[in-house]
Amino acid sequence: MPSFKKTGRKFRSWQDKKIRDELERRAESVVFAEKLYEPMDVAIDPFSPGMHTLVGLSMSRLKELHQKTVQTLNVLMDKDEEWRAFYQQRLGIFKSLTISDASVDDEEQFVPEVVLEEEAEEALESGNLDRLEQLAEKILETKQGDGQPSDEQLLADKHQHPDDFLYPFASEVIERAAQCGLTHYRVEENSQEYAPLSHFAWHPTFSDAEDREPHVLQVPDIPFDEDVPEALKARIQLFAVHPFINSSGVRFLPHMVAEDVLVEDFPEPQQGDDLPAGKVLTALGLRQRNQLDRATIEAALLAHGNSFVEQELGLDPRQFKLVCIPADLHLRLGQEKGWGQQQIWTHFDGYMLMQGAGRRALVGGDVRYGGIYDLLGISRNYSSDRIIARFAVVQRKRLAVWQDGI
Repeated sequence: MPSFKKTGRKFRSWQDKKIRDELERRAESVVFAEKLYEPMDVAIDPFSPGMHTLVGLSMSRLKELHQKTVQTLNVLMDKDEEWRAFYQQRLGIFKSLTISDASVDDEEQFVPEVVLEEEAEEALESGNLDRLEQLAEKILETKQGDGQPSDEQLLADKHQHPDDFLYPFASEVIERAAQCGLTHYRVEENSQEYAPLSHFAWHPTFSDAEDREPHVLQVPDIPFDEDVPEALKARIQLFAVHPFINSSGVRFLPHMVAEDVLVEDFPEPQQGDDLPAGKVLTALGLRQRNQLDRATIEAALLAHGNSFVEQELGLDPRQFKLVCIPADLHLRLGQEKGWGQQQIWTHFDGYMLMQGAGRRALVGGDVRYGGIYDLLGISRNYSSDRIIARFAVVQRKRLAVWQDGI
């Protein structure tokens, strides 16, 4: 007869194997469940102005990625005849995108200290001691000065406004949109009005204190004009200390140019009122307009947004996208429509990036916190009766605005 000890060891070995098998089985289920239920982070576009540092890319690695992207698009253009025109368009955009290091040899050009330090690290890793010595001298010169640029230096090739996003929607498209609860608006250009404030936007290479958030310009006191509303001041402060991205992962800056859009323009509901339904919600598979967290909304837009644009509106989903109304459009249309006068928040397209690459979904418009100027970030999993979704159809190019150079 087998001994008790041997039997016990075999039993424990069998138990261990059973537990391991069960853990492996559950691990596969967890991975599958994460794909189904866990909110996916919106990827940050590294080619957006200043955003490469947030995804851990040096300027040299960004150049390598740029070259690889161009090569990949060339291959796709050759192999995929059906989408050749699409890839050719993308290729043209990437070829026109200039990625240039700040030149330490140009005495007239302001070079932020953190850029110099990044280049110095690369020079050290590559063993380029002559370059390292040159950069070290430049860093010492920067430290001896105040290390800050003038307004002219900061605005040079920065925050340039794109062309207007005008589009002549066909009358048939406007009629179909109206049947879906979407109204055509041509939003007027406001860029000049906000131009004096644009240079306060977050810049990835400024930081005035080591113990503060890295690579962020700290703005303790912005010299606003006396007539600027307090809520608008707070909004501009957010853009000064945080980078923003839209739902496509591209850096978001409120350019305030003229634009043609299709927008759900229902009145903001008072507390206790029924929320409007509509074909947009139905098409997205959403049962209601409130009690929706951003992860749920983004999943619905990803699954059904393109088909809605194409089948319901007759527009090309490669040119147009269904999104939560962008914050800058909500501000300008809302001033005309009387939004921002109820105790509700509205989901805005995009995210505020926090320290550690955390993301906060953009909402705003609550009369208690600044009304039409109100803007803040919430968890992607947070929902409430007093947060509503208002959708808009915008041109994709407004979600992919790059500067001429990075």
